Amino acid sequence: MKLATRELVAGYHDRVVLDRLDLDLPAGAFTVVLGPNACGKSTLLRTMARLLTPRAGAVLLDGAAIRDLPTREVARRLGVLPQSPLVPEGITVADLVGRGRQPYQRWWRQWSSEDSAAVTEAMTLADVAALADRPVDSLSGGQRQRVWIAMTLAQQTEALLLDEPTTFLDLAHQVEILDLLRRLRVERGRTVVAVLHDLNQAARYADHVVAMRDGAVVAAGPPGDILTADLVREVFGLDCVVVPCPVTGAPLVVPGPPAVAPAHPAPVLLKGQ
Repeated sequence: MKLATRELVAGYHDRVVLDRLDLDLPAGAFTVVLGPNACGKSTLLRTMARLLTPRAGAVLLDGAAIRDLPTREVARRLGVLPQSPLVPEGITVADLVGRGRQPYQRWWRQWSSEDSAAVTEAMTLADVAALADRPVDSLSGGQRQRVWIAMTLAQQTEALLLDEPTTFLDLAHQVEILDLLRRLRVERGRTVVAVLHDLNQAARYADHVVAMRDGAVVAAGPPGDILTADLVREVFGLDCVVVPCPVTGAPLVVPGPPAVAPAHPAPVLLKGQ
């Protein structure tokens, strides 16, 4: 599945965040969107997921304007994990993950063995199967995040859009989720688009990186081509050194030394003080 934007204008109230943005995301790739806070990353994902209506321009899904496609078709093809989703009160993990199967429900086709299998697989992949009967509102932030990821996986869509999927997760679970997303791309041909804040995780897992600043795309391409010290300085205002990772060979961003405050001379005490 190929996602793209053409002359996309989007924002909130009287504030324009994205202004005539053109972007092509490769099909079957793991794309990571990077940039400082409030640069438009989440606005881009929300607009591409049809959670935010653009003011002008278009989001294209395999060349067709996504606004013109039936809602159920979009839900079967595009799984979305927004920032800070709201948990329905009292719902269990299994029931919430099961909601990922709603695009497949009809009045003549209710819950099926295929739905049960998809939910079980999704909970296993996201490592929440042991929590199936627990109320979601009793879980930790990291556990909830994995439950939401499981619900997205249960949709079994061609593409996944995930806004900060590693939020609230400890380092081990961050790696597990990113490994899972990469396996979905490699083994099942899924198109994955994720907003991340960790440059080194992006460099390690992404096939394609989009760097944004002030609502515009500064650079896009393979991480080895665009994650340079100059780009990090331009996008994040951070001095750094970029070296090959000793494990993967991917770019490794090492922040420069912190600024040292000028030394102040010791006060001179006068006689009698």
